[in-house]
Amino acid sequence: MRRRPARHRGRRLRHLLVLWFGVTIVATGLTVIAVWSLSSPGPRAWDHMTANLQRFVGSEFGQVWHDPQRRSALAARAAHDLEVGIELRDLDGRTIERHGPTCDDHVLTAPVQDEHGRLGEIAACWAHPHRGGPAMLLALFAAGLVLWGAAGMLARRLTRPYDTLTRFAKRLADGELDARVDIGRELRGEPAVVGVALNDMATRVQAQLAEARTLLAAVSHEIRTPLGHLRVLVELLRDRGADDATLQDLEREIADLDALVGKLLADARLQFSAMATTPLSARAVAIRALAQAGLPRTLLVAGDDDDAFLGDPTLLGRALGNLLENARAHGDGVVALRVEGDRDSITFAVDDDGPGIDATARARAFEPFARGAQGHDGRTHLGLGLALVQRIAQAHGGGAWIDARQGGGTTVGIRVQRR
Repeated sequence: MRRRPARHRGRRLRHLLVLWFGVTIVATGLTVIAVWSLSSPGPRAWDHMTANLQRFVGSEFGQVWHDPQRRSALAARAAHDLEVGIELRDLDGRTIERHGPTCDDHVLTAPVQDEHGRLGEIAACWAHPHRGGPAMLLALFAAGLVLWGAAGMLARRLTRPYDTLTRFAKRLADGELDARVDIGRELRGEPAVVGVALNDMATRVQAQLAEARTLLAAVSHEIRTPLGHLRVLVELLRDRGADDATLQDLEREIADLDALVGKLLADARLQFSAMATTPLSARAVAIRALAQAGLPRTLLVAGDDDDAFLGDPTLLGRALGNLLENARAHGDGVVALRVEGDRDSITFAVDDDGPGIDATARARAFEPFARGAQGHDGRTHLGLGLALVQRIAQAHGGGAWIDARQGGGTTVGIRVQRR
């Protein structure tokens, strides 16, 4: 299954933070509106207050209505103190006088009257009218966009250290153990603590792998040396007239032990990330594998296409050697070693002429230490070879497979990336 890139996971966290900030902003606004609505007087209370204000204003102006000087002074003082526009009208609706700003729309009108009846009318408006409707909605929308943008910037700032940690952890997971994160410049606070722990972990793992590689080289030498001594002793025993059948069995056991040690060392090399990739020729790798297996070069089937790729020659030689050994031991001999290439990958496939393999055994063929069928020597072999083949192919960005061959036999192959 293909893993989601680290940057996408970082963006998801950022988007979630922006979403939660936005939800918080909206919830806060709704809460303020609800509290304001609950604490404000209802429509009936406003109507009652407006009616009382109209009666008070009408009564005050009714007392000075017939005195133009006092009426004008009261209107001017009210317009100045209340910062409203005031317009006085007679009974016919004609304007008598005006104070304060000119109003296009009056928010309050009150009849002026005394004990004898109605005298006229006063109209008032705010000097700075409240702007509602579309303008208010547009202002609220703009404010929401500004707040949302600020939330995005804040989320980006908050998630930047975690994006850095995610990229760093991804590099470590990809095997870049020499990568380090800059604590002082990129990380501060709690993310810096995680960064320090990851740096320390990478340093320890890198040191352990270096020690393991050194130990692997030493173990390879120390194990192969006594095996070589055993071969020399077998030859000495043969020269002294020892039983040939016993010596052949001993040589076979030594050869099997040597092959098993080689497979275990190759597997350990993969575990310790000790691959050494170099430019290779697929034809040259196949020819070398045939030669090491003691098979003729005529078994190679390869086209004239570009066969250059990057790989570890030792591990690939071990993989092809295991395939050839498997075909020879279980498949009545090697029919062909085919090499094919496309734009992205190189394929090595070994055809044998054996009885084939059933679906159940085919599914378990690449399991480590699965026991296979008896070979031509009458012994049951451990299935470490094909398991190692699959691991080597995967380490080169590809995989291994096993199929029935048309006309009988089996095809086992690997695919590696050109890189």
